[in-house]
Amino acid sequence: MKEKYDYINLKNYKLNLKWILPIFIVIAILSFLGFNYIKALTYRNIYTTISELGNQTVAQLNLSINEQKQFVNTMIDSINRGYFENESEIFDNYADDLKSHHFTRLAILDRKGNGLTSDGYTVTNYPITDDFFNFEDVYLSDNRKSTISDDQINIYSRAFYLNGKEKVLFATIYTEDYKEILLRRLYNGLGGTYLINNDGIVLIDSFDLIKENKVNLYDFIINRYSVTNNEKLAKINQMEENIKNKGTGTFDITLSKDTYFIHYENVGINDWYVISIVPASAMANELNQFIAISLGVCILINCIVIGICVYIDVSNQSKNHKLYKAAYVDPVTLLGNENYFKENSKMFLDKLNGNRYIITLDINKFKSINSLYGYDFCNKLLNVLGEKLKEVLPQNNITCRMYSDVFAIIFEYDKDVKQVIKKISDNISNINVDNINIHLSISMGVYKIKKSDTDINKILDKAYIARRQIKGTYSNNYYMFDDALERALLKEEDIETSMEEALKNKEFKIIYQPKFSTENEKIVGAESLVRWYKNGATIMPNNFIPLFEKDKFILKLDLYIFEQVCKDLAYWKKEFDASLRISVNVSKEHFVDENFIQEYVKIANKYDVDTSNLELEITESATIDKNIDVVKIVNKIKSYGFSISLDDFGTGYSSLAMLQELPIDVIKIDKVFVDKANFDSDKNIINYMVLIAKQMGTEIVVEGVETKEQADFIKSLGCDIIQGYYYSKPIEKENMEEYLKDKDFSADLNC
Repeated sequence: MKEKYDYINLKNYKLNLKWILPIFIVIAILSFLGFNYIKALTYRNIYTTISELGNQTVAQLNLSINEQKQFVNTMIDSINRGYFENESEIFDNYADDLKSHHFTRLAILDRKGNGLTSDGYTVTNYPITDDFFNFEDVYLSDNRKSTISDDQINIYSRAFYLNGKEKVLFATIYTEDYKEILLRRLYNGLGGTYLINNDGIVLIDSFDLIKENKVNLYDFIINRYSVTNNEKLAKINQMEENIKNKGTGTFDITLSKDTYFIHYENVGINDWYVISIVPASAMANELNQFIAISLGVCILINCIVIGICVYIDVSNQSKNHKLYKAAYVDPVTLLGNENYFKENSKMFLDKLNGNRYIITLDINKFKSINSLYGYDFCNKLLNVLGEKLKEVLPQNNITCRMYSDVFAIIFEYDKDVKQVIKKISDNISNINVDNINIHLSISMGVYKIKKSDTDINKILDKAYIARRQIKGTYSNNYYMFDDALERALLKEEDIETSMEEALKNKEFKIIYQPKFSTENEKIVGAESLVRWYKNGATIMPNNFIPLFEKDKFILKLDLYIFEQVCKDLAYWKKEFDASLRISVNVSKEHFVDENFIQEYVKIANKYDVDTSNLELEITESATIDKNIDVVKIVNKIKSYGFSISLDDFGTGYSSLAMLQELPIDVIKIDKVFVDKANFDSDKNIINYMVLIAKQMGTEIVVEGVETKEQADFIKSLGCDIIQGYYYSKPIEKENMEEYLKDKDFSADLNC
């Protein structure tokens, strides 16, 4: 396996007389053939170089456009979820994000082209085509003149509904911004790039030669260079035809006594094409000199040919290395980057047959170090870390910096891999940077590669997953990916791939666990619970809720459950004149948006359900997130008439000070405190919890009551409501309705 960094160093070429003399004699006889060969070789290298340049330009342009499309999709998704009531709220929410995504302004227009911009302009009768009114995906326009200024712009658009009306969101970007990506003025500034559409119209010109709008590139080349030769016209026409047929190609053409190398590459967006043009004089001056000298003295030609051969080879190698470094080398550590790791790891997997491992690692609390010492210092720290990793790793390895402070290592090692892990930990525990000793704590995920593993992305994912298992623990700094994690991963993948379809197919069912008054043991309400019935099996919430919270799918599921509950309440009111209070769990993931409750209000109004009959349950963990103003959110929820209950009271980490600030209506005491209670003592934790709740003036619900002894004990404490198997296990909607038919339930929600 080659040494790390050898992809950065150029080879040193030395003249070898043993092969120069025979070549000198052979070329003396076959100078003409030799010249043609060199010319063909040079052209071939130029073709390769300009093709790579075109590919990289297209890749970077695609990346930029896709990032901007994603930003527009994010805005539309938020609008479609009902987070905003009007245009001003949308503009205000995304005002700070526009500059970072290179957008000049937003505009929201109706079908007639009337509307407002985010910077205060009123737009009237803007010409809108059906392309702009796309509800499914973002549409990117060709160049257009701005209605506000004389600048050329491109428009990202996607349609949506706001307050029941069709609207379209415009996000504009100056066309000139794309020029930064296309500025590939290599070879003394003589090379450059055009961006054209499928009809050949120039959108961007990095040469700054074209000043007018809607100029056809093919006509421009023909007119600029006075092309009349049929062969040359045929090449230009062939390029035009290939582009219309979505083809890619490279060719050379002589214009005004200079040969130009032209490569055209499909961007894959709007049928746009990147046209890269480099004159031969910029890349092969020595070749042209050789052509002139070759007509003279044959011996002199031989020397020039040899010199040109060496020079062209070294020159092209140097240019290729620069392109290679830009694509594959991390500029901070001079290790390979993520692209290098993935491409070379595949070859690594194919060639080596011993025990192979992959380790991903990162620095714990790296953000704190960055805040304390600064960006430049941390770059030096990462560089030293990369060097230290080199020192301790087995010879056969690939070590790369993937992103931020995350490194990945793949290596072959036939001994106990824990020896390598220990060496890494010991060697980088203390690092000296600028005479400052930094103690580093790292987290490592380790995966032993199987013979059946061929996809480096999946292998990396397993190492990343293993690394996440160690986060937040202090007993160890690494985790080996094991069978249990493999099964969990497969289970997660199965859940992730089927959750959307499950919601669509209504596989999630609502069941209810009744609540009873301690005063008269009459039913006063119920808690809504969810079960997932998949392929005849029942999946319990603890097996899918944590994953849904991680994937944000919980936002959809919560609203689905809430709507089912509202539907049931409306039915029970109509059929049984029942007015129960039903509690519904609300994930803390909703709290990221302070206005999420408006969607709940909309659903309650849809079914004409009084919000006082709905109790929203939040967990203690939702109250401790420093990035969320939970007091403000809870007050807003209560302003719409909902009750708030704090679930699992006593099992989390919220402080009494926070509880004092929160306007909680109900405190739910967890089953664990009931199970541990000594019924003959007044010094149980539950006794004090009840005392605190009463002093706060909140209603008390005790969960998990399973025996008469427990029920009598809870009653003796003066609690309000009991919930548990002693009275009723969770039941289907139909069973709940039997209570409403046959039981004398209490309609007093304050008992």
